[in-house]
Amino acid sequence: MGCGPLYGHQPGGIVTVQGASSASNIANKLAADVHDGALQPGDMFPSERDLCERFGVGRSIVRDGMTILQGMGLADHSKGRRPRVAEPKLSRVMLAASDAAHFFFKDNEGRAHLQQARLFLETSMVRFAVENASNAKIAKMVSAIEECEANLDDIAAFRIADVKFHRALAEVPGNPIFVALHETFVDRLMKGAPIHEDSVAHNRASNAGHRNILSAILAKDSEAAVQALTSHLIRNYEFHFQQSLNNEAKEYS
Repeated sequence: MGCGPLYGHQPGGIVTVQGASSASNIANKLAADVHDGALQPGDMFPSERDLCERFGVGRSIVRDGMTILQGMGLADHSKGRRPRVAEPKLSRVMLAASDAAHFFFKDNEGRAHLQQARLFLETSMVRFAVENASNAKIAKMVSAIEECEANLDDIAAFRIADVKFHRALAEVPGNPIFVALHETFVDRLMKGAPIHEDSVAHNRASNAGHRNILSAILAKDSEAAVQALTSHLIRNYEFHFQQSLNNEAKEYS
């Protein structure tokens, strides 16, 4: 049941809305309140009744709006408690995007598109790293390589270390968007990759690719770094395609 619209300004700079709103409009208005500072991280959102009156809608639409807001990473909703404002973070927004895109990246075409986007992004980052990687970032890459080498026979641990190496590349420019993209998509892509029958040999070759990339960065050779990174990424994804073909052949045999 609607509660009747209100008009004008509420305390804290929050503006009421004339007429009924959709759930997405409610989410967008509340998101604007968060980003404008009218609602601060940790504050409770207004009650359902207050939101119902502010937007001129029923409780079900208000609840749908809060669900959208939670998906945007701006609302923490514990069962039995009124939702509170979550601190706006890029990682939360990207995580929501990752969840929404999950089914697109499940098939080979979607994963191929993601791999191509990753290649474009990481080749740019490795060029930047050749000229700008600090000793601290170089040390992170070395540490990741050593961790990979120590876990050649442990698939889960190796992949965690593998992710660390590529995350160190993403950190070099100091741009949080690159890191968020890495954590959202590259992490998922790598952890969901197929397992090689001879995983130790495959992991050893993959870590040799890491070493080649780092050697080119240390040598300040941009072209060699791009070539090493490209070979590294393409090799891993060609294996994924081959595994898919093998699995299809088994199904029809």
